[in-house]
Amino acid sequence: GCENILRKFSHNVAMSKFAQKQAKEVHGLDTLYIPHGVNTNLFKPLSEEERFNLKRKYGLLGKTVIGSVFRNQGRKMSDRYFDAFALAAKELPNAVFFLHTDPTDPAAYFDSFRKIQELKLQNRVVFTGTKYYNGFTYREMNDVYNAMDMFYLGTSGEGFGIPIVEAMSCGVPCLVTDYTTTQELVIDNKAGEGIKMDAEILGSWHVKRGVVDIQDSADKIVKLAKDENLRKEYGNNGRKAVLKD
Repeated sequence: GCENILRKFSHNVAMSKFAQKQAKEVHGLDTLYIPHGVNTNLFKPLSEEERFNLKRKYGLLGKTVIGSVFRNQGRKMSDRYFDAFALAAKELPNAVFFLHTDPTDPAAYFDSFRKIQELKLQNRVVFTGTKYYNGFTYREMNDVYNAMDMFYLGTSGEGFGIPIVEAMSCGVPCLVTDYTTTQELVIDNKAGEGIKMDAEILGSWHVKRGVVDIQDSADKIVKLAKDENLRKEYGNNGRKAVLKD
């Protein structure tokens, strides 16, 4: 019923092309398109020496770092992230899952520690230490992204996806569920790859959700982990895209 509220206003703004198209096709509403942005002076690629020191700080030296930034809520479907990493880890003995999320968040819909134990991923998952009530500064977040070799987000859909463009601004290649805004942010800018869906379901608020494919996630993680040149290409393209827009 949100369209009934939107009809009361003379101007509505969509933060993504996906939302602009959806508002028109589903509700017959014309909207302006004004996307979110990212401060490219705060979120930026760091030098190799700085990245080396960051990896040492987080205990990630010599590791292939698959990173993610999310809150453990149902619509993120982050239990599937662990499943995907577990598959990829079989082919990547030096891979580590680096997570900026609070495993003790009261909003969590599953127990991350139990999931890690079930998948036998002890010592393969590293948390940044953030708490849901006490987040990181922008500078600390820039460090988090720069410690990653790739950014992975198996979300069920995003109205925009701010962590995606933050990762892009830091020159980090992105792997994101090919659903909602991924096309315009990642694929069109050749900043990474879209991961196919396993299914589409109807979620809360009558919103359709895309269920990320676990095997395709793992395959693409392995693909990027083994191709440093492709990672650099995607990362450079992502940085150029945020500077341009």
